[in-house]
Formats: sequence, C-alpha cells, structure tokens
Amino acid sequence: MSPVCAELRGSLIGGVMLCFVLSACRPALPTPVEHKSEPVVDMSSKVQTLHRQIQERDKIIEERDKRIEELESQLDALKLIDQDREKHRKPPRPPTTLEPLQ
Repeated sequence: MSPVCAELRGSLIGGVMLCFVLSACRPALPTPVEHKSEPVVDMSSKVQTLHRQIQERDKIIEERDKRIEELESQLDALKLIDQDREKHRKPPRPPTTLEPLQ
C-alpha cells in the first residue's frame, strides 16, 4: 500500500469516527407534546359576560352603600332622640318621708 493510500484510509477512518462521535452528541429529539383540544369559545361573549357580571356587582354594591347610609342616618336620629330624652328626664323624687339623722 502506498503511503498516500494509507494516509487517505486513516483520514477516512478518522472522519467516520468523528461523524459517529458527533452524531452521539446531538441533542435528543423533543418528545411530541399532546395539546388538549379545547373548544373554541368566542372571546367577545366571555368579555360581555364578565362585563355584565361586573355591572351587576357594582349595582349590588351601590344598593348596599345606600342602605348603609340610610341605617347610619337612622342611627344618628335615634342617638339625638336619646340625648334629648336624657336632657328632659326628670330627676328622681326624694322619698316622701325623711328619717331623722342620728
């Protein structure tokens, strides 16, 4: 065998080995991901539903706040009545018969 042939054979074997080693170093193939099939829902209908729920909640909160204001007003009126009643309350009468002090 000629030295050129031997050198060519060595290079060829080296190249094959290099390809084999490099092919072992490649990243693993990604595993296929199963996508769950979700029903397609119109996003505008979801948005409308959420908007309606927010409006209903805001209305309930507004009614509750009005009711709280009414109750606070009634409580203040009752406090004033109680204070007025205390002012006009007659002091207790002394006993009709007095016992002499000893």
